[in-house]
Amino acid sequence: MLRRILQILTGLLIGLALVASILWLAPPPPADVVWEGASPPPAPYPAPPLELRNLDGETVNLASFRGRHTVVFFGYTHCPDVCPATLLNLSGALNQMSDREAARIQVIFVSLDPERDTPERLRSWMRNFHPDIIALTGPREAVWAQASRWGVYAAIAPTLPPLEADHGEHGGHAHDPGLWGLPAGLQEIIVPGAPGAYAVEHSTRSFVLDRQGRIVLFLAPFQGADAMRADLRRVLRR
Repeated sequence: MLRRILQILTGLLIGLALVASILWLAPPPPADVVWEGASPPPAPYPAPPLELRNLDGETVNLASFRGRHTVVFFGYTHCPDVCPATLLNLSGALNQMSDREAARIQVIFVSLDPERDTPERLRSWMRNFHPDIIALTGPREAVWAQASRWGVYAAIAPTLPPLEADHGEHGGHAHDPGLWGLPAGLQEIIVPGAPGAYAVEHSTRSFVLDRQGRIVLFLAPFQGADAMRADLRRVLRR
């Protein structure tokens, strides 16, 4: 009987030791994250399909980047402010990261204006940004249908030449850059007279996907490079 009791006690002690080891080695529950400008959805959710052509005419979809974190931004090259500002800030964020960190992130720019954003035009414009950022395009119907599934609003709007109009201190920019301001070098990228005969009104946030293809974060419009780098690093660590 005594031997049986000792066996039971020994088993209980071993079990308690295993539980203690698991609790000791397990990571602590995540604390509330203080983001630098980004905002997470209520819960991560699978990204909608995205399948378009790269500038070499090859079909690309999100599965091509599975295993990496992905940032997806919808815009157009004749945009007078938020599109070039976003790509400049994302470029700055990538440049401030280590090579190892930057290699874990793929930034994708999707053109909502394929009639004007030809592969040649996109290839020339993308030279202003980090070389690892890629551009995707396709027929307008296909691009806009997929953008809609992402919750991206897009519409054609006639407009006055924004750089000649009087819009106060922001000099014709369609959006208020807020506390981060406009990135250096923006004016050199904007097409003279952009957006020309028409503008493409569109949603301005960027979508951040984890390695499983789930949307886990939204980067804010005009969020500065430092803030983007900090928020993307937090996503890489999770």
